[in-house]
Amino acid sequence: MFRPNFIMVSDAFVVVPGGIGTVLETMMIWQLLQVRRMNECPLILVGPMWQGLIEWSRSAMLRPEFPLASPEDFEIPLCVTDGQAAIDQLRAHHAAWQATANA
Repeated sequence: MFRPNFIMVSDAFVVVPGGIGTVLETMMIWQLLQVRRMNECPLILVGPMWQGLIEWSRSAMLRPEFPLASPEDFEIPLCVTDGQAAIDQLRAHHAAWQATANA
């Protein structure tokens, strides 16, 4: 029960390349963000392996004859090339959050 609680109180997710367990947890977080069971927060996927997974998901789930997701669902994960790009995205998200919190 620890992991779901930890996920629910997180403000951002930065995921680096990993195995099946990493993919499983990433998909769970993506799904929780998709169905709005969590507050909006960034899901940042670092490295080249993720773009292929997102593209596969898009092609498999957005079939015109039987869509299993909406195009907006694929705007949730943000693929970046390296750690610095992930930090830049975190800073941008924090600045946007701070602007709305202070409004």
